[in-house]
This record gives sequence, C-alpha cells and structure tokens, in this order.
Amino acid sequence: MFRIARVIWLLQLLLLLDLKFSNAEPHNKQLTVFAEAGRQECFYQPIATTENIKIDYQVIHGGLGETHINFNLMDPSRRLLIAETKRQMGKHSIQANETGSYKFCFDNTISTFNQKIVSFTLEVAPADREERELRDLRQEMLTDYHFDVAYTGIDSYVGKIHVNLMRSRQTQDFIRAIEARDRNVAESTYSMVNKWSWAQFLSMIFVGFLQVLMVRSIFNTTGTFYKFWKSF
Repeated sequence: MFRIARVIWLLQLLLLLDLKFSNAEPHNKQLTVFAEAGRQECFYQPIATTENIKIDYQVIHGGLGETHINFNLMDPSRRLLIAETKRQMGKHSIQANETGSYKFCFDNTISTFNQKIVSFTLEVAPADREERELRDLRQEMLTDYHFDVAYTGIDSYVGKIHVNLMRSRQTQDFIRAIEARDRNVAESTYSMVNKWSWAQFLSMIFVGFLQVLMVRSIFNTTGTFYKFWKSF
C-alpha cells in the first residue's frame, strides 16, 4: 500500500514538473500515425490552465479514395471540446480551461477495411508568453529611449520574418502531406492495375485453351466432347 501511494505521488510530481516546464517553453510535436480500420488512435498531453492548444491534422491516405476520419478532443474531466465527423483535414486553436491530461483521438471506426494515415501537428504554449517576454524586455530598455526605438523597429522586423518563416513551414508541411497522399494513391492504383492485368491475361489463356479444345472436339468424332455436342 505504501509503495502504491509513493508511485502515485511520484507521478503527480512528474506531471506538475512537466506542466511547469510547459509554462516556460512552448511544446511542439509533429507526428504521422496509422489509424487501423474499426479502431481509434488516442493521445494524451498534459496541459496547464490558460495555455493555448493548437492542433492541425490531415488525412494523407485513406485507401480506395476514402480520405476522411473522425476527430475528438476532450479535457481532463473528459468533457468533449471538439467533435468532428468525416473530415479530411482540420485546424483548431482553443484555450485550456483546466489543468490535467487532455485526450485527442483519431477515430477510424467509420471504416471497415480501410486503414488511414493521419499527419498532425500539436502545439502547446502559454497564452501570454510572447507578451510577457516583450513587456519585460521593453521595461529594461526604457532607460535609453533611442535604443528602445531601435529595438522596437528591429523587433517588428524580426517578428515579420518569424511569421513568414512559420507560414513557409506550414506551406511546406502541407505540400509534403499532399505529395505523400498522391504517392499512396498512385501506388495503390498501380497495384490494382497490375492485379487486373494479370486477371485478364489468365482469362485470355483460359479462353484460348477452351476454344482450341472445342474446335478439336468438332472434328474428333470419337471423342467425348463430340458426343457431348452431338447430344444437343
């Protein structure tokens, strides 16, 4: 009993440390997951109150052209915050209402046979992190007005560069996701064409063999097939 209580205490301590760390630095995660047919893939992320949650997902391959999936996001009390049905892609940004482990799931129970490949990006950051850092830096620079003016201009210019870089990265991620989806569609189509070609090839051989056998049976008056045709 003492060991169980100690383990629970250590888990709570690790969760608090993780939440404190997340308050200091933003957390960014990008993954590609496989959602099997008839199942759902769920993930858990510890998030503190007032932190911003940004999630962007896209189905890059669905099999037989079905590129849609269900998406759910729940808070630590397992209240449903976001529920989407049969979406190919989605982008959400919300603010956490309580501290704890948030659960988000990619539900593929809508498919019986098709596996889905989902690429998503999860970002967790304090709501006022950038404003707080900028306010502290400006307070330190107020002693020198000219330096503060120069810093404001540089900060604005660097901020624009940062925004443009983030947009470029998002565009590149989107292009890579589209390329992966198109490659999967091309590979599945190539496999389907090969199988259908083999089926047609074997059918042609069988039909040719049957035609030769039928023609020979017409001129072979002592054969079994000739007696069979003569009965008609």
